[in-house]
Amino acid sequence: MSSLTVYANEPSTRGKVVLHTSLGPLDVELWSKEAPLACRNFVQLGMEGYYDGCIFHRVIKDFMAQTGDPTGTGKGGECALSAEHKNERGEFKDETHQRIRFTHRGLLGAPSSGRKRKGRPAT
Repeated sequence: MSSLTVYANEPSTRGKVVLHTSLGPLDVELWSKEAPLACRNFVQLGMEGYYDGCIFHRVIKDFMAQTGDPTGTGKGGECALSAEHKNERGEFKDETHQRIRFTHRGLLGAPSSGRKRKGRPAT
């Protein structure tokens, strides 16, 4: 019997979405408590068919792939949230959590509205 104790570094998720891609289904777990605006925006746009037919417009081997822009350029995008959740440029605030880190494969995130990039949906 092992005496090794394993701790979960990330909080438990509270929802799941299945993305249907040309390479098969992709299960996405949502941290709706830690990032409620990003999750609500992602789910709402998905329910409206916003992501239907989107290509992966940026792929960096062994690093990341980006999608979610119907223009296919990475420069488009909309936000489904109501005005009270956005600033004057139509962006919602970054939602970060100390226990959520992009440290392994399969993680999905919305672009930062920080210093360089503002307010587009999850890509």
